[in-house]
Amino acid sequence: MSAPPATALRLFAPAKFNPYLAVRRRRPDGFHDLDTIFQALNWGDELRCRPLDQDVCRIACDHPGVPLGPGNLIARAWERLRAAFPGRVGGLAVDLIKRIPPGAGLGGGSADAAATLVALNRLYHLRLPAHALEELAADLGSDCPFFIRGGTQVGSGRGEQLRPIRNRLPPRWIVGVWPGFPSSTAAAYRRITPADWHDGHGLAAAIDAIERGDWIALQKCMYNTFSTLVSDTDLRYNTLREEISAHGLTHPLLAGSGSSIVAFAASHAAASAAARRLAGGSRVVFISRFRRRGVGLLAPRRSGL
Repeated sequence: MSAPPATALRLFAPAKFNPYLAVRRRRPDGFHDLDTIFQALNWGDELRCRPLDQDVCRIACDHPGVPLGPGNLIARAWERLRAAFPGRVGGLAVDLIKRIPPGAGLGGGSADAAATLVALNRLYHLRLPAHALEELAADLGSDCPFFIRGGTQVGSGRGEQLRPIRNRLPPRWIVGVWPGFPSSTAAAYRRITPADWHDGHGLAAAIDAIERGDWIALQKCMYNTFSTLVSDTDLRYNTLREEISAHGLTHPLLAGSGSSIVAFAASHAAASAAARRLAGGSRVVFISRFRRRGVGLLAPRRSGL
């Protein structure tokens, strides 16, 4: 194995939300077909990665709810790349600054896995193009390839098949609220019955609104299959939506399969004011804008990583 460079990397792993998410019929492999739109946000996690001489993946994290063993998607990404390129990928140490809560519906684990693939590609001089990283990412999670690309993408299949959208929407501030409790993606999908399957109508209108830059039209056709499912089983979501709307934010929408809700503000001042009022207790509240890229490199700190 070639010697790793004497360097370290800081990476930004963005959150995402889905302005449109329609769950279609169940596939033979146990997954569901999806019609969705992914949108990257400029708020997310930070990973500080460095190579190790030992053949291990060591993860440290400032969030007590994040598993640090082999079940973490960072460790699984490291194992996936080692298996694909035996003898070329050495050890890895990752310090994870976790801002995206686990079980938030914002794609935090998948974003961290994508950032790990990008880091290893650079640290060990693999020189893999983006499409190769996306193929590796697809083995780690249905939305993991999206975080390699970022921006605005249509997702099909189980979410791993991507097609870019030219996003002409004028800038708009987003406020996201994690209510203090997680939602299990697997459990959410288990609640779906054939009566909940969607035919994907509305997707074309959402894409058209984004490409024309029409916020009003987009907000009229935003959709999430899970919104009704989680509201029917947990009334806290309805209460949170009402609270968000009461603070002047519009079109509150469940993020992924939950538990976060995102909504829109007319200005940064309005977003900041609403975020201050919504904060408290165990909630995580953030404001963000759209991001046109996926995982990105951050400048090294002067004092090192």
